[in-house]
Amino acid sequence: MKPVTDLRITINASTENQIQFDPDIKSYDVNVPTDCFAALLRISYAPEFYISIRADRDAGRFGYADLDPNMGDYIAGAEIPYYEYYSGYIIRLDKREACFEHDLDETVTIDAGSTEHGTDRYEIHIHRDSGKETRSLFREESFYDEEYGITMPYELYVPTKMDRRKKYPLVIGLHGTGEIQEPISATLKKTQMGSAFAEDSEAGHNECVILIPKCDIRYDEDDNWTTLNQFIRQRSDSPFWPMPQLTVAWRLIEKIVKEYRIDDKRLYLTGISSGAFGAFVLAMEHPDAFAALVPACGAANPARIGALRNTPMWIFHAADDPLIVPAYTLDPTLAALDAAGIRYRVTRYPAGQIFWQSAHFCWEAVYKNKEMRDWMFSKRIGGFKQLKKKMGIPSGDRKKGHAIDADVNDIAAKAISAADIEAM
Repeated sequence: MKPVTDLRITINASTENQIQFDPDIKSYDVNVPTDCFAALLRISYAPEFYISIRADRDAGRFGYADLDPNMGDYIAGAEIPYYEYYSGYIIRLDKREACFEHDLDETVTIDAGSTEHGTDRYEIHIHRDSGKETRSLFREESFYDEEYGITMPYELYVPTKMDRRKKYPLVIGLHGTGEIQEPISATLKKTQMGSAFAEDSEAGHNECVILIPKCDIRYDEDDNWTTLNQFIRQRSDSPFWPMPQLTVAWRLIEKIVKEYRIDDKRLYLTGISSGAFGAFVLAMEHPDAFAALVPACGAANPARIGALRNTPMWIFHAADDPLIVPAYTLDPTLAALDAAGIRYRVTRYPAGQIFWQSAHFCWEAVYKNKEMRDWMFSKRIGGFKQLKKKMGIPSGDRKKGHAIDADVNDIAAKAISAADIEAM
């Protein structure tokens, strides 16, 4: 009798099985991307057998001493809990800073046994590349803004075979709240926001320059690209006000455009979580600047949506995001875009497809999306929009400024009450 009849292991937003299961094969090798922090294991087995799943590495959430079983924390050799919501076992892959100095190898052991038939053992060997080779293509620098007294660290990539006779697109990525109190390198280690584009560029596809600025705390713990954190703590009337760090990021973009051979008709802006809020605001502040906008799990101010009229957008969000709850963030944003007759693309990952660290972390799938990357690079400022820019006529409605109306306040207030704020 074969105790295990099917074995599937998937990663975020992917329905593709990472192994080809054969009940006679007891050992499997799986390679996962650098920013993969978990794999979902589903198993089918004969009812007379019991199943035990263990891993040989700890799964402390952020390296804290205390384990939180509700977050899926476990120690090496302990039973990995079964999650009813995902109909499987979440295999945690270490995301602490130190683990990115080396490739990660983790072995998952599956024991299927019964008193009558004994025990069969299956092993899945998971390998995750550290990403050091791609990160080494970036260099860390800093930019000082005298007006605000802000020093902004940033990571910069230029193609190793840069042709000084050519002009290159510029990709700008705004990180989320989780990276604010971490080193600038954390954005490259824990997301593909920069490295996915750098790998393409080094291969001669969609060659570009990449800028990843760091939003450091300058004034207080609620500093961010926008007043999102202040609003959550009821210190601001809106999550959409730009903070000084966002203004400094724009000035840094201007500096990079001047210092390198950048095609100013091909500036591409992306952001994750609070960085997506910042990306929306930055695109509204400079409605003629960006050839494409790719926000992941964020929201835009409906009162200023007209400023995005001429900016191509591909918006990403998970349907069951527990932090940036779609009903109060994505849905009002899309409704405002629809009401204004603004065209956009949207990918809403179905519930259960983004499973770790939670459904909020959809960017693991976003930047792996080659179609998205190619779509982005197909866009450029041109035609009537470029003519208006040369004439000094804004394409968006700047007269509304930072307008916040009652509906926006109501939407945001509901979003706070619905969100898992502790996850911030």
